Amino acid sequence: MKIIMITLGLLLSYLGSAQTTTINYSPSTAAITNPERGFYRHTEVHSTSYSALDQNTLNGYRTNNTTLLLRVFYLENFINSPISSSYLSSMQSDFNKIRTAGLKCIVRFAYSDNINGALDASKAQILSHILQIKPLLIANEDIIAFMQAGFIGSWGEWYYTDHFGMSPTTTDYANRKEVLDALLAALPTSRMIQIRTPLLKQKTFLTTTALTTAQAFNGTNIARVGHHNDCFLASSTDFGTYSNTTSEYAYLDQETKYLPMGGETCAVNVPRSECPTAVYELQKFHWTYMNLDYNASVISGFQSGSCFADIKNKLGYRYELINGNYPQFANSGTLMPITLKIKNSGYSTIVNPRTVYLVLRNTMTNQEYSLPMSTNPRFWTSGVETTITENIALPCSIISGSYRLFLKLPDAIAGLSTRPEYSIQLANTGTWESSTGLNNLNHIVKIDPSLGVNSNEKIQWVAYPIPAKDELIIEGSEIENCHFTLFSTLGQKITTTFTLNANKITINTQNLSNGIYIIKVDKDGAKETIKFIVNR
Repeated sequence: MKIIMITLGLLLSYLGSAQTTTINYSPSTAAITNPERGFYRHTEVHSTSYSALDQNTLNGYRTNNTTLLLRVFYLENFINSPISSSYLSSMQSDFNKIRTAGLKCIVRFAYSDNINGALDASKAQILSHILQIKPLLIANEDIIAFMQAGFIGSWGEWYYTDHFGMSPTTTDYANRKEVLDALLAALPTSRMIQIRTPLLKQKTFLTTTALTTAQAFNGTNIARVGHHNDCFLASSTDFGTYSNTTSEYAYLDQETKYLPMGGETCAVNVPRSECPTAVYELQKFHWTYMNLDYNASVISGFQSGSCFADIKNKLGYRYELINGNYPQFANSGTLMPITLKIKNSGYSTIVNPRTVYLVLRNTMTNQEYSLPMSTNPRFWTSGVETTITENIALPCSIISGSYRLFLKLPDAIAGLSTRPEYSIQLANTGTWESSTGLNNLNHIVKIDPSLGVNSNEKIQWVAYPIPAKDELIIEGSEIENCHFTLFSTLGQKITTTFTLNANKITINTQNLSNGIYIIKVDKDGAKETIKFIVNR
């Protein structure tokens, strides 16, 4: 009879000799179809005649590198009445089509698209309408990227108004804030609202102090209100977007580090509306998105001025792997150290919550383990290289074998988290796996559960006979406190009979084919494996 003694002493000495590998990554200059950023397409619908979105058109947007559209819902017919059930139903149908196409939308509501006639509803009616749309906002949180404040004034831009003061008083601003607070309460807390000018936010919240890093993403109302500029570059003040560029430029520069910023151009204003100023201010104010449809002449100027492609790539975030350092070997039930260096060459970061996962895929079985990381990509600052050093907790149940490493940034909402078109593609060559939404880190780590240990306690066992025929017997102290699991060398869990008797356990091997098998043993946080051969 052959007896095998198994201890952890040698294994611990092996752990100290683990080596690491540094992988360098090549940047990509290609246009990347990433979610919640980029040039958007403008769409709008009127209550006088609801024009539903066309599924084929939406699918075509996605094919042509567009992931965002603006959907303006005009409520002309409901200035003095509730929104009709048919209108609400049509809205949901549109949202369904957006989701099917793999897109997201920026949402705005308004009562008028000109400065003549009735411009908006009363505060009471607006608050009632917000309650009506609240269920839709909640149900479609996944595909609503951002919401613009809307409702007040023509086009929902908070200027030409019947009820909220063309030269707003303190009372008018209080009424406006009541509408904004109602919108923030109706919109899921994961999403942000954008307001038309810096001054409007300052007057609404009674502060000229920009959002700080400590306040960023803390869920308060002031930390959920970003900005949009719908006359970008049109004049020295962008047609009234700024009342004092000296103070408001500095304010907006700081605010938009942590808030969505976007909008559209509205008039040619050479030389301000040409490439040099456009690129400078898009970067300075951390633009997330821009209208591709308007103003067509300004957009054409970007193309003739040779900055269009650069703007297309840099609107929003553009995360690029520089390098990574990974271990060659790791052990289940312990911490695996990794280091990543990532550069954000985009104008902004993502602003909606998103978790980063390190994914391990078994090279033989393709079984995957998605392990959440602590890093917050919303703080991967524009224009900066971020170094991420983490110790990843490997599950105790991971099976021995070789694992390819991936980085995944899926959508945070469960319904979209498995759809690859809603995952973030890193701006590198040779890393993107489009069928899964994973970024290949081009490294393989070998994991051996026999190296797993969470305490300094040594476990000693005696296993016999080796090779086994109809049974394998294991003897050891406190065996009744141990949990045993049997696996094949491919990591497949095998069901068999474990019989405990005094200080030994008998494992039925009668139904096992000839070959090598692994028993995983867990005892009070200490872990070990026993390998044995069946040979009849």
